[in-house]
Amino acid sequence: MPRPLLLFLLTLLTAALPAQAVEPPPPPPPTAAVLYFDYAGTDASLAVLRKGLAQMLISDFAAVPGVHIVERDRLQEVLQEQKLSKSKKFDPSTAARLGKLLGAKYLVLGGYFSLGETLRVDARVVEVETGRVLKSVGVGGKLADFLEIEQKLSRELGGQLDELTLTSRLSEPPHDIPKPPMQLAMATAVRYATALDLKDAGKRKEAVAELQAVVAQQPDFALAQADLQRMLR
Repeated sequence: MPRPLLLFLLTLLTAALPAQAVEPPPPPPPTAAVLYFDYAGTDASLAVLRKGLAQMLISDFAAVPGVHIVERDRLQEVLQEQKLSKSKKFDPSTAARLGKLLGAKYLVLGGYFSLGETLRVDARVVEVETGRVLKSVGVGGKLADFLEIEQKLSRELGGQLDELTLTSRLSEPPHDIPKPPMQLAMATAVRYATALDLKDAGKRKEAVAELQAVVAQQPDFALAQADLQRMLR
């Protein structure tokens, strides 16, 4: 059979075949951001804890499949750009603006206060576009039980994020997420938060020294270990 005729017949045959359906690319996973919590207590030494709490929750939420979590460094960058890095509280309009600047669909925010030897943390998951509160959680306990309080918040809020992202589970969560320590003294948690604050202020040497002290006090605090390694690179 002449080659031109063969090509002509192949063209006709191909045109007669049913078109293969092209699947659209999967949508990108929704983004969630954790803002610094408002502190309403009277013990000024606990105010810096807002940064440590945010970093610990961000690390925990990274294990939720199907959602992208904004890194704390990115949050700090946006706060500095908006001249909000020294703000102690975020009103709803400011929180919504920050959420949009961070490209977040969901925000995790709240507040905490101490009274004597007790600590109370209230948090919520908010839909940025509508301002609708999707989940509210309140956890209280002794100051010495900070890690237990943080972990309960993480489970409750992470469970809500998990429900919200069931349709966008495109891959398994990373396996190198730092595990929480077995225990964490409040003084060590505050020192960790102080190291993050020093880093944000550009005091790298002091931040490294604080992180080294934290790791020495709490060798199984994997998140502090990871932060220290990043700063030493």
